[in-house]
Amino acid sequence: MQDRYAGDLGDFLKLGLLRWLVSPVPDAPVHRLGVVWYRVPDEYHNGDGKHVAYLDPTSAAGQDLRPLDPDLYDRLREMVEGGHRSIGSLSTSGVLPPGSISYGGTLSLSDLATADRVARITRRQRWIEDAAAAVEPCSLVFVDPDNGLRRDDHAVPSHRNKAEKHSYLSEIGRFLERGQSVVAYHHADRSEPVPDQAQARMRDINDQLGVEPLAAVRASRGTTRLFIVMPAADHRRGLEARLRALLLSDWGSELRLYRWQGSARLAG
Repeated sequence: MQDRYAGDLGDFLKLGLLRWLVSPVPDAPVHRLGVVWYRVPDEYHNGDGKHVAYLDPTSAAGQDLRPLDPDLYDRLREMVEGGHRSIGSLSTSGVLPPGSISYGGTLSLSDLATADRVARITRRQRWIEDAAAAVEPCSLVFVDPDNGLRRDDHAVPSHRNKAEKHSYLSEIGRFLERGQSVVAYHHADRSEPVPDQAQARMRDINDQLGVEPLAAVRASRGTTRLFIVMPAADHRRGLEARLRALLLSDWGSELRLYRWQGSARLAG
């Protein structure tokens, strides 16, 4: 996540989903949201982060999206129009559910010598320890790397340059091991059809972490994003209920669900 992305189309979609998931459900625990931004320094080699035209309520996108969560839409519009595009502003502008905790410490290894593997590993470990400590009171944690998820045995290890733009599965495992549910962002690419990518990432999670994902939520407006839902045992039924209701809500026309094929829990 980069400051320059704050308030863009992707933020509306992911924050809308998170606000939906933590909404109270009868006979299910009330969630407190934690957000680990995986913040990296801003880059300026491309036009990413400029996708804010949807915040014009007279535009076709604005007319489609604002009714899905008017409060979120209006708060993001005020933030962007006020020139306050930053991760810090996302944490203080009311777009996160009440009581949420966010961690926005910068994760960067570029100032360390590429050959200094120990220093790079140590810095990254300290960063995830700080992040985990910050969101410990939360029951559901959203991790938001720029590019998405990687297995720990990926060809590019976590201490290499640009690896900061990925969340490695052992880092997610820290939250799951202490009973927190996790929603993780993954940017789809052109390597294979998106449904196959969704199943591959959920298979990686199941294989490495021993956790059965519920589903990957697809948001395709602008670019294709996946949000993979990994429930703690005590939260599974409530998150199932929210995902089922999502399909029947107005969000169902904007978001699509890929159910984990290793599970028959989400039928229909």
